Amino acid sequence: MEYSQYGKVGPMVSRLGFGVMRLPPTKGGGWGTVHFPKSSRIIRHALDAGVNFLDSHHDYHEGLSEEAIGKALKGWKGRRVYIQTKTPMYRPEPLSYFKKRLEEALEKTGVCPIDYLFFHSLRKKSFEERGDLFFKLTDWAANRGYIRFRGFSSHDSPENVRAFIDTGEFDAMLLSYNWQKPTMQETIAYGADRGMGVSVMNPLGGGSLAVDTPPILRLLPGAETGAEVALRYVLGTPGVTVALSGLNNHQHVDENAAIASMRNPMTARQWRTFQHRLESIQQKADAVCTHCGYCMPCPEGVDIPQNFLLFNRATFFGMNEFARSGFRKLREHKDGDKSAFACEKCGACVSKCPNEVDIPEQLEEVADLLA
Repeated sequence: MEYSQYGKVGPMVSRLGFGVMRLPPTKGGGWGTVHFPKSSRIIRHALDAGVNFLDSHHDYHEGLSEEAIGKALKGWKGRRVYIQTKTPMYRPEPLSYFKKRLEEALEKTGVCPIDYLFFHSLRKKSFEERGDLFFKLTDWAANRGYIRFRGFSSHDSPENVRAFIDTGEFDAMLLSYNWQKPTMQETIAYGADRGMGVSVMNPLGGGSLAVDTPPILRLLPGAETGAEVALRYVLGTPGVTVALSGLNNHQHVDENAAIASMRNPMTARQWRTFQHRLESIQQKADAVCTHCGYCMPCPEGVDIPQNFLLFNRATFFGMNEFARSGFRKLREHKDGDKSAFACEKCGACVSKCPNEVDIPEQLEEVADLLA
């Protein structure tokens, strides 16, 4: 396992982190349950493989994620394990509520101090409204030896995330990033240059990028699986400290740990080749749709950009199951059919398209392929 320093003042952590949010449920149970014996075995297997960084949240698995960590670490005599958890500071609750949640987390995990406490899903509005309260919480916690560092996770725009970084108040951050969604690439480097530890969620796109299609494998010559392509891309991105993976069986642990044990996941030449091939495919996809949204709204409720995004994933990357699953969700949307089938060929979208795409005709192709 390779290790890297988590920010300017943080510890040395494994390049692969365990995202403790997809643990095996109890028989017949859902996400709000955890099969603790199975989960403990998987977490221990990851620790034996060299993973020393666990990421959780007060509310993952309805609060059972932190408890699962505590059960897995009970009696652990191996290397130091670092815990990162998050608090739902966006909730309109008083400071006392969040103090209690943190104290519960200390009890559940059996760890004190917890290394990192994050403001979960930080956005500009929640920062303006609740940022000072979070700083009060973390100052209180640090003074009592409950936590060591503070940070944030965010799905906000790159510009807003940069503003959070520029406050100088945070030690680390967690961002969503992968080769299919690389918008945070410059922001990651920006944060790392300013001493931030950077962890990445969704390196495999929630599993959607773990498909072994020829177009995906050609992005990184020598890679054997789509999961390897995706994980090496993230680990090879300048500024990324640790990639979090939702490991839920021993095989996933072994495969991901092997990739994170590569000293150099992406050479400079491989990075250039990857970017060139990805851009080449994207240019072809943009001839169908750039997802600018100028065509919206559709009088019939069709989500035109999303239909074309799914079509492009199937056509240019071979991600057929991902695309068909997404298409089914559009058809079964709670607000009515938003798939290509709802198109009545009224032509209202055609004049709005800056790329002069014949949208009704293309939507027919979408329906033919993804239905």
